[in-house]
Amino acid sequence: MLLRVHNLLRRMIRSLSMGLLFLFAVAVPHSIAVAQGSALALALLWLLDYFLRPPDTQALPPEAEQTADVWLPLSVFFTLCTVSALGSYEPRVSLDGLRSVAFMGSCGVVARWVATQAQAWRLACVVLASAQIGLLYTGYQLVVGVGVRLVELAPDSPLRPYFQPGDVLLQVDGHSLHTPEEIAQMLGRHTAPADQPVLFTGRRVELPLRVELDRRALRQRLESAGTSGLGIQASEPARDFRASGFFSHYVTYAEVLQILISLAIGMAWRAPRAARRWLWAASGLLLLALWLTLSRGPTGSLVVSLCVMLYLLWREGTLRTQRMVVSVVLAGMLFSGVLAYAYAMRRMAVTDAREGSLFWRLVVWHEGVRLVSAHPWFGVGRQSDKLHAAEWGLYAAGDLPPGHFHNTYLQIAVWYGLPALAAYFWLLLTYFGRLLERVGNGVALGAIGALAGFAIGGIAHFNLGDGEVAMALWFVLGLALGPRSAPTRDSSLGLPP
Repeated sequence: MLLRVHNLLRRMIRSLSMGLLFLFAVAVPHSIAVAQGSALALALLWLLDYFLRPPDTQALPPEAEQTADVWLPLSVFFTLCTVSALGSYEPRVSLDGLRSVAFMGSCGVVARWVATQAQAWRLACVVLASAQIGLLYTGYQLVVGVGVRLVELAPDSPLRPYFQPGDVLLQVDGHSLHTPEEIAQMLGRHTAPADQPVLFTGRRVELPLRVELDRRALRQRLESAGTSGLGIQASEPARDFRASGFFSHYVTYAEVLQILISLAIGMAWRAPRAARRWLWAASGLLLLALWLTLSRGPTGSLVVSLCVMLYLLWREGTLRTQRMVVSVVLAGMLFSGVLAYAYAMRRMAVTDAREGSLFWRLVVWHEGVRLVSAHPWFGVGRQSDKLHAAEWGLYAAGDLPPGHFHNTYLQIAVWYGLPALAAYFWLLLTYFGRLLERVGNGVALGAIGALAGFAIGGIAHFNLGDGEVAMALWFVLGLALGPRSAPTRDSSLGLPP
């Protein structure tokens, strides 16, 4: 009887894990909360399943051996981060930040529950199909617009001192706008005290605008003149936004798209003809979404990812030299086209070294190197650089907006020290080595491209600290490393039966 109950519980755990993997796949392109919740639940199920095993099989389950060599560098990295947090300038904040480091183990957790190549392919297809929802949402935003573009303002408009024609109003008191009439409706609800200022947020091209206006005076103008009291004589929906999907930032969305496009293309190269058409179509749609983000770094990362996959296909003889050269040229043309479009839409000069994002990076990179040289062993602790920015003269002594160092490797060195950075490189190289053993499988081919793009993208962005991006990568790597056997190059083109 006990044995029957024991086996029933293990079957229930297996069934629940399948549901959580599906939820993880659906959520990864959209929600970090659901993705991390799924990963945590899968880890707890793993622990429960371990204790339900017969005593003579609890040494190391066979499925854990798939990623055993990955856990060592990850454990070393986590240990060094913990030591850094304990000696941090802000220990409480740094210790709390260890949660994001712990989620790096999501790759091993996913790999634990993905038993076969067929299951990995199905979950990969689920995540690619789910990612299309973000593109549909972007299409909806293009139709209705994101914010209100001010075409003409009256000379006596209360907005005139702060906004000018061409600017975009995005929110009023945290509520998104679609028409000027919505401003009057929000102010007319009397839900906020009259002495509390009205917060207008907007943008001028990409420069954020944030203005507080007197609520009582605005209400009086609206009561006497209606919506025209705002002085907005002409407006239109703003459709020149940068796509961000369901995330809060377009770069986050672009980084996730780079990972998923790499996955789709890797699978397409290995799939039979019928599946190949769908995968190439999915890749094309996700490329369109990436184009709409106007993000240079993730697009360049994708080109690197494509070149890595093309090289591996050429090395094994799947791709002839001529086709590889043509593919690389097409990838370069794609990158050049996206780059030109992004510079045009963002109104930036290619040769301007003082262009906002580039100049900002050059300044903070220099400051980060200075911090590393002063604290090389265990860093300053997570978030200590932000909390002590004024004291340490960071961000050009306050002249630049505070944030992080926009470089994963520099950020790790600043927060956790050079030994932790070495452990992180060890982890990346271990992932590359394991994936190369499985490159005959389409999911593994896409995963190695995604990892290459992620590694390159870390030069210009702190993508490891972007939870949405990191969870997408760990999920894809888990799918690639999960199946019990590494397929050969000719095993059904990498597609399981």
